[in-house]
Parts: sequence; C-alpha cells; structure tokens
Amino acid sequence: MASTAAGTVLVCAVEGSSLTNEELRFFREIAPSGVTIFGRNCASPSALKELVNTLQSTRAPGTPPLVIAIDQEGGRVARLKAPFPNDGPAMMLAGGRIDPEACAEITTTARNMGLGLLELGINVNFAPVCDVLTEPTNTSIGDRAFAVTAEGVVARAGSFLNGLQGAGVLGCLKHFPGQGAATVDTHLGGAVVALSREELELHLRPFRAILPRAPMVMISHCIYPVLAEGEASSSHEVITNLLKRDLGYGGVVVSDDMNMGAVPQEQEAWQETIIRAVNAGVDMLLVCRHLDRYQLAYEALCREAGRNSKFRQRLEDAAARVTQLRYKLALKN
Repeated sequence: MASTAAGTVLVCAVEGSSLTNEELRFFREIAPSGVTIFGRNCASPSALKELVNTLQSTRAPGTPPLVIAIDQEGGRVARLKAPFPNDGPAMMLAGGRIDPEACAEITTTARNMGLGLLELGINVNFAPVCDVLTEPTNTSIGDRAFAVTAEGVVARAGSFLNGLQGAGVLGCLKHFPGQGAATVDTHLGGAVVALSREELELHLRPFRAILPRAPMVMISHCIYPVLAEGEASSSHEVITNLLKRDLGYGGVVVSDDMNMGAVPQEQEAWQETIIRAVNAGVDMLLVCRHLDRYQLAYEALCREAGRNSKFRQRLEDAAARVTQLRYKLALKN
C-alpha cells in the first residue's frame, strides 16, 4: 500500500528525551522507519536506552528493527558527549597519516565507537564523511573530512567504515557527490559547487572506491551546475543517472535533513521538493525536526502516490530498499 510505503521511507526525530503522546501516536500509526538521535535526546545513557526501547516497541509484530541513527563522527559533530568517548575529528585521527598502521588505528577507533553506539541501541551512524577538503574556507566540512586528498580519504574513511561495520553498526557515506569544495554551509542556505567535470572527478574518487561496501549514501543539498540545475538531493541526473546507473550503486540513498536551509521551506515548495527527491532516486528521507513536518511529508507522498502510478512504483521500490536494509540492523535490548 502507498500509505505504508510513505511511512517507510521517512526517518524522523523526536523533540526530547522521551516520546510525547503525539509522537507516540505518529510512530504507531504512520510507522516511519526510524529516528535520528540528537543531543536533545541524550539526557543520560539510561534515558537514551529507554527512549530507544520505547521507539522499538512501536513496531508492528513481525516487522524489522527501526533505524536508530546518529551523527557521531567525532570531534565537533558528536551528539553523544562525555562520558561517551570522543577521539577527535576525522582529519586528526592517527595523526592524519594513511600508512597501514594508521588505518588500523582508525579501524579500531571506529569499532570501539560502534560498540558503544550499539550498547545504547543505536544501529546506524551517518558517517564517514567522504568529502575531499579542497576549499580552505569550507568550515562546514573542515576537519570533519578525513583528508585533503582523494587518496587520503579513500584510505582513512574506508578504514573508519570497516571499523563501524565490524562492530555491527551500519555506516553511511556522505555527502555525495562531494561537498569539500563548497563555500556555503547548506544548513544555512543554498550552496553552488562550481567545479568542472574533471575537477568533480577528484571528489567522486572516494565514493567510487568505498561504495561497494557501503549500505547507505547520503546526498548533498549542494548544487553542481556541471551535473544539474537544482540541488543534488532532488536531482535525477545526480542520483539515478550518476550514482545508481554510472557508479552501479544498489544500496539505500539517504537525503540530508530536508529541514536544512538549502531546501525551500515554504510548505508547498517543501512538499514538492520531497516528491522530487523520491522521484530522483532518494530512498530514505530525513526530516529531523517538528512533528508537523513529518505529517506534511507523509501526506505529500500519499497524495502523489494516489494520483501518479509511476511515482507510486518508485515510492514502493524505495520502501522495499529501506525495509531490506532494516532486516540487516542489530537490535540491542
């Protein structure tokens, strides 16, 4: 059913350290595939575990685990604070080196992180960042990148992914097709990455190398004029043609947060962007704040599926991909 698929492609969030009655109703009735955890949800380890258990209890019998995701990169992007360990930003791990010993150290760091996440019931980490930092003023990415060269990102981000997934936590490469040359933070507004096709190829190299073992890829909200006119996150050329067809990616394609400033936020335009993103090839939509936004996304998906059979087929394909991924998730009680 289209309504079931519309819920399945959504990963939402909650406002506090426990579910409100309205949030509980939404998760039981609409059945989104999960949540992204933020600092506001982490009052204490025990409270977070209780929240995760409550969320998992909203699943219908026989359905796979919910996605309990987090952005726990290390350094400044770390939703979990002390006493959860933080070994610093990606750029500085193992002294920035790419030799085998350094890569083994990064793998161990990520594996320990993954074990700690899994203990809290978190089964997805939106990491590693696979952007090649080529723009020194790009503070949005900055030391979140593993290196300033494609070779360094391939070795170091790949090692991080290996460690996470060795612990049983699924990773997600971001931000395809590469956000390291951006000069504007997409949290705040639109960002144009005006690279030539040859220049962009350097940013694609880490994705080409690591994609075969990545269950998820997150799409940037940046605009790449050499590829398409609009944001990559709602571009058929970027997602279906480049990522899925040319690079042969068959995993789950994840949007960045659809509430970010680079996405039109007026209600009608926002709902239209939600539809375009799924049509373009996004399988999992992240809506990271505000219950009314989750409802608006769900209603837009259901409405479009009801009047457009081609869209309904694409929506059901996306939902099937997300459900298949959920069956791979660890469920920690």
